[in-house]
Amino acid sequence: PSPTRSAGKRGLSYNDATLTQLFSLSCGSKASKVNWAYNWWSGYYASGTPQSGLSTVVTYIPMLWSAASDLTSIWNTNVQTAIAAGTDAVLAFNEPDGCSDGGSCMDIPSAVAGYKQWMNPLAGQVRLGAPAVTNGGSPMGLTYLSNFLGNCTSCQVDFIPIHWYNDASQIADFKSQVQNAYSIGGGRPLWITEFGCTSGTEAQIETFMKAALTWLDGLSYVERYAWFMDGPGYLVNSNGSGLSPLGLIYDTY
Repeated sequence: PSPTRSAGKRGLSYNDATLTQLFSLSCGSKASKVNWAYNWWSGYYASGTPQSGLSTVVTYIPMLWSAASDLTSIWNTNVQTAIAAGTDAVLAFNEPDGCSDGGSCMDIPSAVAGYKQWMNPLAGQVRLGAPAVTNGGSPMGLTYLSNFLGNCTSCQVDFIPIHWYNDASQIADFKSQVQNAYSIGGGRPLWITEFGCTSGTEAQIETFMKAALTWLDGLSYVERYAWFMDGPGYLVNSNGSGLSPLGLIYDTY
């Protein structure tokens, strides 16, 4: 039988769209729990190059990585394409509180202005996600989130995306970050759009993942989450031919 879309929270962050197919098609007797995906871009292709192969059983979620003109110039067209294909939400800026390791490095006034110009007009068409912050210490992380929300008056913010990285032993820290983000977000639903373990043995990381997935799936205010990432060395094996041991857990656990 053809695979059907899961009703769960689990998503994929990817650069290669074809790797999303490993989840929806590889599960054998168990149904995959993956049902959405994003790629730090506003179209399902990566880095501006059209790319076929996105799994037909995931909902693609566009992101406006920053307010740079090369991104905003294609934003509205790509969002409308995604809406026509069934998307229900869009993501704002990626780690604006960070200026390295993939952060979009935006101060609060720039993030607020960019959000009002490019996100707010989409209110009512799709649900709007706040900028996704790191779990760095103040003035990064949840301090940045608080300052953004406090300054983005008259902004429509429907959910709060956050990121978290730490050692595999830090499940308590992960839970605390999620709970604090829910509070600082004013009770808005949460998406954990990147999370993962920066250190730990494979067994320790698998233990962390199982505990985190179980907890997130049972937490009513967490709507969606995505482990970092759907790529070789993470959820995919080193040659890209199948799921890694972590990927197999993420697929159906």
